Amino acid sequence: MVEFGRRRKMKIIHMDRENGEIKVEPKSLEDLWYLSLLIRKGDAVEGRSFRRFKPSNEGERADSGEKKPVRIRVEVSQVEFAESANKLRVSGKILWGEPAELVQAGSFHTIDAETGHPVKIFKKLAPYDLEILDEAKKSAVSVKAAILALDERKATFSTVGKSGIRHIAEIESGASKRNLSGFENSKKEFYGELYSMLANSDYEIIIVAGPGFAKDGFAKYLSCKDSKMHSKVRLEHSSTAERSAAAELLKRGALERVLDAQKIAWEFALLERLKLSLAKDDKMAVYGIKQVEEATGKSAVGTLLVTDELARNDRRAGEIMARARAARVPITIFNSNDDAGAEFRTFGIAALLRYRMDYG
Repeated sequence: MVEFGRRRKMKIIHMDRENGEIKVEPKSLEDLWYLSLLIRKGDAVEGRSFRRFKPSNEGERADSGEKKPVRIRVEVSQVEFAESANKLRVSGKILWGEPAELVQAGSFHTIDAETGHPVKIFKKLAPYDLEILDEAKKSAVSVKAAILALDERKATFSTVGKSGIRHIAEIESGASKRNLSGFENSKKEFYGELYSMLANSDYEIIIVAGPGFAKDGFAKYLSCKDSKMHSKVRLEHSSTAERSAAAELLKRGALERVLDAQKIAWEFALLERLKLSLAKDDKMAVYGIKQVEEATGKSAVGTLLVTDELARNDRRAGEIMARARAARVPITIFNSNDDAGAEFRTFGIAALLRYRMDYG
């Protein structure tokens, strides 16, 4: 079985815990989100950037001059995760930079951290920070998946592995709208052939794509034929049903979207478990700093849930995470900007328990 790759995990190039220095290369938009949790006010961040070189001519506009590449280190005063721009903006006072003639120490600057470009972070790494790095690693899960691109004339079937895209099969459809009487039967035969190709596999995800409605028709066929297989289907648009569709889907981030959806589904499942337990009052879940702190102290926590905002800004929440990490308790950090995280914000921090606890 060929793996449909792996969501590329954030590369940790160098980490010196003793001296508080870490160099990482974010590989995805999610990695930038994890960095937004890791980098806080007072830390120092170094990365590539651009500064405008302005001639000293009198009357020169403030925004004039040529932008030139520089390497800059700033003392962090503000961190903004700009998801729509695919950037993490780290702003602060310049501590150091080169070339020196383009960088003025003490002035204010914003570094735009982007995927594929390493950044250095200077800070004392607390247990919470190590948890963030572990979460980033765990998010880079591998899945066994297939890409099926089809239209009314043909289908191409591909997988993706470490060696690149592997084209497995190309199947022609005998269905033709010129022969209306036999069109539906020919289409079902076409779908049946595609189903047979997938039936004896253990793909966890099947990305079904195409330019028209054939992908929807095949998904509907599967919903009647095999509900288990249908549950693995993720529909995507591609401009063609040719072999090039697989590369197109990868370039457009189809894998990342699928895995992001799975992560959010998992978070919603945890949230529903929490809400159900609280509604039943079965004493198997708690929320709020005080109660979660007590449950952690009694080694009662089975799973710890916390919002990114609280984890980043609340000292007691950070201490709870540190104790949970030391006890090897699974921790889920909710992104406050997605649907699951937005709903979980009303709780802030919560725990699913290993055994019942009573509170007076």
